[in-house]
Amino acid sequence: MSEFHIAPSVLEDIVSRSLCGKKEIRIHFPLPLARSNPIDVALTGKDCMVTIQLDAQMGESLPNLATEVRTMIAESLKRMAGLHATAVDVIFASVFSIES
Repeated sequence: MSEFHIAPSVLEDIVSRSLCGKKEIRIHFPLPLARSNPIDVALTGKDCMVTIQLDAQMGESLPNLATEVRTMIAESLKRMAGLHATAVDVIFASVFSIES
């Protein structure tokens, strides 16, 4: 059986794209000088731990959004990379309002 490796940037992209179409949230991008990555995926064998910083739409239930995000990310990582997400930590960094 052959072995393969997945680049961290690919895992971060899987996490990011798992949330596409979810209008109630956005990935938080801090100021350019802060040099902070809003998505971090740490691997230990086939297990991974994800930390993601998000912005939420004003008026949304943050606990409900966090639950949905955890599920979406864990399912995407399992389906696409065969990884088990042991933890998905969601950090809400900001809120945004609906734009007309």
